[in-house]
Amino acid sequence: MHDRARIASLLLLASIFSLAHAAATEATTGTFGNCDAQIHDKLVGAEWRSPSDCEVKFDAYARKGLTAALQPVIDNLTAHGWGVTGEVEAQSLTSIPRHTADKPFQLAEQQLHQGGAFFVTLGLDKSSPIFAQYDQAVQAAGTKFAAALKSMNAADGVAAQNALSDATKAEAEHTEIHISVSINSSSVGITDFKGGHTVTTLPTGGFAVSAPYVQAPTGGDITAAQRVTYVFLGPFTPPTAAGPGTGGENIQVKGSLSSAPPKLLTVQSVVIRIQTGTDLAKQVMQLIDWNAIKNLMAGK
Repeated sequence: MHDRARIASLLLLASIFSLAHAAATEATTGTFGNCDAQIHDKLVGAEWRSPSDCEVKFDAYARKGLTAALQPVIDNLTAHGWGVTGEVEAQSLTSIPRHTADKPFQLAEQQLHQGGAFFVTLGLDKSSPIFAQYDQAVQAAGTKFAAALKSMNAADGVAAQNALSDATKAEAEHTEIHISVSINSSSVGITDFKGGHTVTTLPTGGFAVSAPYVQAPTGGDITAAQRVTYVFLGPFTPPTAAGPGTGGENIQVKGSLSSAPPKLLTVQSVVIRIQTGTDLAKQVMQLIDWNAIKNLMAGK
């Protein structure tokens, strides 16, 4: 028992030393105007730490700017038969991953299932003719798939399953819009199951990458893949476009960030992920308030 107690004491001391060392290496964060950059950690021992006053203020500033940028999208679509089906909750930052005090600030990933920490999703009214058109196609494909299963014909079953998958994907691309935004990403990886991504330079600055069968944020195979358009603003290098039929691909969009103290609490880059069909993605990009994003990146 004596040895066990001694070992337990040593482990406790090691844990205290480790926590003290972590606190010492993350004593302060970047500054953002008139604020307290000192970390007063109330979560000692937890996986995440308390943010500094500067981080709280910067987080609120970034979210306010991104909200302003997307508000015209929401206003326009909700006036034309769309409804908001999900959005990030407006709340003050209370915790942040450890070992981030000396890195460019990123919005805390508290909504991973939505593909980002700042997001809004919209759905087309189910009573609209457009929704009915695509839903009827899904129902018809589902009926054929059920009949193929009863026939026990493997070839018919595969064809019917593919037709149902295509109809479901088409419905999602015309009746759903998922928008998420991240800041200060150093690189973005995109898994495209069928290849054929395009790269477009935008008149508002930056560039867009669109791919037809992008893996879902939660993972999975091609059955959950959707067309996604990414908008990159800031110091990113555009990837090379790939034509149709190139097969599955992993697209890497690389960027660069400054870790100098004055840059830690600034918006150096913005990535907007728009999961929907090509035409709707273009409409979303036309409605975004790009001046709000430019002001955010300029620190205004």
